[in-house]
Parts: sequence; structure tokens; C-alpha cells
Amino acid sequence: MLGHERRSKVLAKLANARCELEDALNLSIPVARYDPVVIPEPARNRLTGVIEELEGVLRQIEGSQ
Repeated sequence: MLGHERRSKVLAKLANARCELEDALNLSIPVARYDPVVIPEPARNRLTGVIEELEGVLRQIEGSQ
């Protein structure tokens, strides 16, 4: 596999992971007042940090072309 193909696959996997984490975070937010809390607030905050870190990694890899 050529270097740029491998790089593209890595970027795609990381971007997909970010999207999956964002979807999980969005699904965990209670919509109605009596909806159960799936992920507690501190864990949601940590998850937001992970998503931001992953976004930074993606930007760094994309910028190193």
C-alpha cells in the first residue's frame, strides 16, 4: 500500500471515530425532562474533550502533507 493511501485510510478511520463519538454524545443528552441520564455530565465533558483532541490530531495529520 502506498503511503498516501495508508494516510488516507488512517484519516478516514479517525474521522469516522470522531463522528461515532459525536453521535454517541448527542444520543446521550436527555431531550425531555424525564429522560434517563445515559452518560453523566462529567463523563460527557470528558467525551467532549476526547472529540476535541481527536479533531486536533486530524488537523495535525492533515497539515503535515
